[in-house]
Amino acid sequence: MLRALYSFLIIAALSALAIWLADNPGDLVMHWRGYEIRTSFVVGLGLLVVVAFLVLFVYRLTMGALRAPAGLSSYLVQSRRRRGFLALTRGMVAVAAGDASEARRYAGRAKRFLDETPLTLLLAAQAAQLEGKEDAAKGYFEAMLAAPETEFLGLRGLFVQARRAGDKTRALDLARRAFSLRPKTPWAAQAVFEIETSEEDWEASLATLDRMLSAKLLPRDAARHRRAVLLTALAQTAEEAAAAQVGEARRVPRERALSLALDAASLEPDFVPAVALAAKLCGETGRVRKGAKLVEHLWARAPHPDLADAYMNLIEGESAYDRFKRVRLLAGHNRDHIESRVALARAAVAARDWLAARGALEPFVGVNATERPSQRICELMAAIEEGEHGDRGSAREWLARALHAPEDAAWAGEAWRSHRWSPINPVTGEFDALTWRAPGLRLAPVVVPSAPIAGPAPVAPVAEEKPVAEHPLRPQVEEDEAVAATPPLPDDPGPSGFDEFDADGGQKW
Repeated sequence: MLRALYSFLIIAALSALAIWLADNPGDLVMHWRGYEIRTSFVVGLGLLVVVAFLVLFVYRLTMGALRAPAGLSSYLVQSRRRRGFLALTRGMVAVAAGDASEARRYAGRAKRFLDETPLTLLLAAQAAQLEGKEDAAKGYFEAMLAAPETEFLGLRGLFVQARRAGDKTRALDLARRAFSLRPKTPWAAQAVFEIETSEEDWEASLATLDRMLSAKLLPRDAARHRRAVLLTALAQTAEEAAAAQVGEARRVPRERALSLALDAASLEPDFVPAVALAAKLCGETGRVRKGAKLVEHLWARAPHPDLADAYMNLIEGESAYDRFKRVRLLAGHNRDHIESRVALARAAVAARDWLAARGALEPFVGVNATERPSQRICELMAAIEEGEHGDRGSAREWLARALHAPEDAAWAGEAWRSHRWSPINPVTGEFDALTWRAPGLRLAPVVVPSAPIAGPAPVAPVAEEKPVAEHPLRPQVEEDEAVAATPPLPDDPGPSGFDEFDADGGQKW
């Protein structure tokens, strides 16, 4: 409706102008080189309009002819780009489908039409990887390092190659370079941290953790826990260094180990390895009261065998009776917990207080017991029977039951189980991967003969619980079998393949 109104107004204006010109005729006279040209004003105005249109037409025609080569070139360039991006798209689809021949063909076309852009180099590298040509893929990734806009993408590709090849040194160098280039990239930070911890480079891991926290790649709670684990690992290393020294040379590394362990315990008061190690070192350096308080405070919330061991060994050369008295105080902080009763039984056996030892284990072996006694409880009962009554038959019966009893909890992770805590899983190299838990599988109950069995040699009383040897979770592992396992490189923190990257080389999450 508005367009019709506008057209009507324009026609009306032109009609009014024509009427006005008709009502006001005039002459247009032009003198040029002795000639006089005379015409009416309306005709002269019309001729001027025609001449203006002719000049404009000639100008446009001339400019069009001059711009024709550039326009043709632009058209050809746009056509090449369209074909190049079409080939790039089809190549990416072929890579996702695992079609190596199609990916290689479209990678060649994309390179021909688009030259060596980041996406064409990435497509060519992944097509080469699909065909198993790792050297060719490596060449494409290294070519990306030459340009700032593709350097990070090339580092990512080379890192993945080094990780798959098991070259941890090169993988760490590449990850550190990527982390320095883009400090807020999660995969680079996590890769650096995981490789450093798998190599047990605790000092470097702490520095990396600080950078991750500064870049806000970790929540503060998670960073605090990781720091506590790293400080405990450093304290263990310092303790081992002190143990290798003699005399006064032990003092400095032992004090450093104690300082690190106390820092870890202050960060994570419920972290058992840190508290147990700090208490042990307190006892070795004469700070018995401080070590006892550390264990007692945590024992009230979460009793643990490692805490009991540290508490029992606080005082060097202590008599078994005095140790039993101290353990009774510790057990009083969490009286009905199984660890309190086991620790009390161990100390009572060492002090030859058989009545107290039996009373501590009564809920687990008496007539009102609701579960089968575990291995260590059976072993303690064997020691009680042998030590109190000299009943070797009953002792052997309890030891036979221990062979088939449920296993006690231990520090366990993938393919690893040990009663000694470690900051990494020694098999997989994974950081902070061990948890205190009992095995999920239980053997079927076996019938143990009640009559004494004659034959084997006497069983000596058990003074203290012996640590269980470390062993991987494998069936029928011989006692003297050595398990050699090199921790593999940590797995890639992101997905593999061409969809790991976005257009500017970053990772998609």
